Amino acid sequence: MVAGVFFAALATLAKSESTHSSTSESKHLVLGVMMCALSDVAAGINLILAGLFGTYLDPPLNPMDTIFYMAVPCAMFLVPASFFVLHPVDWPGVGSITDYEVYQKVMELSPMTMCYVLVSGVLASGYNILQYTVVQQLSPSHAAFAGNFNKAATIMLSICLGLERLPGGIWSTVMVGAILGNIAAFTGYSLLKQSEKAKMPSAEESLDKKLPAAEKAAP
Repeated sequence: MVAGVFFAALATLAKSESTHSSTSESKHLVLGVMMCALSDVAAGINLILAGLFGTYLDPPLNPMDTIFYMAVPCAMFLVPASFFVLHPVDWPGVGSITDYEVYQKVMELSPMTMCYVLVSGVLASGYNILQYTVVQQLSPSHAAFAGNFNKAATIMLSICLGLERLPGGIWSTVMVGAILGNIAAFTGYSLLKQSEKAKMPSAEESLDKKLPAAEKAAP
């Protein structure tokens, strides 16, 4: 797991070095890293809560129940921001606007685009159900590591499809090595977990064999 975090940090370093000369992308690098760190903390708490909901509640919540029960407070928390928080958009002649204003403009120009938004919501729900299933069946740390693996694999796929570009120079090699190292770290972690689970039944069987022998030896 430490190796996975190391390779993820190395990929981030390669990306930042590639945009070092571009002030538009690198001037807020420190703030971006801080926000990413806070996001990781929030995501970790979210996964821990999902695991607790499926273990300690009476009755316990399955992954689908957890998704839909948590959707309401999340939506209520984000609604005020979508109406009042301004952010820049890449539209010509448009400065900072709210998410609600973006929604109004999309409905005005291309209402059918909202169908893609709804479909993406369904796909996101399916992904979250899969993620929470991993949390409750395995562990929050395993789910978090799996998500990190997904990001690394997505970056590699984007590079292969031409959607993303390598940094250039030595940093191209560093980024490719970091992505492959992240994938290898998750694969090794999963194999270790699988081998540990395979050893557990054999240990229990040996314990079951020892108990009758001890009972016979007892006077």
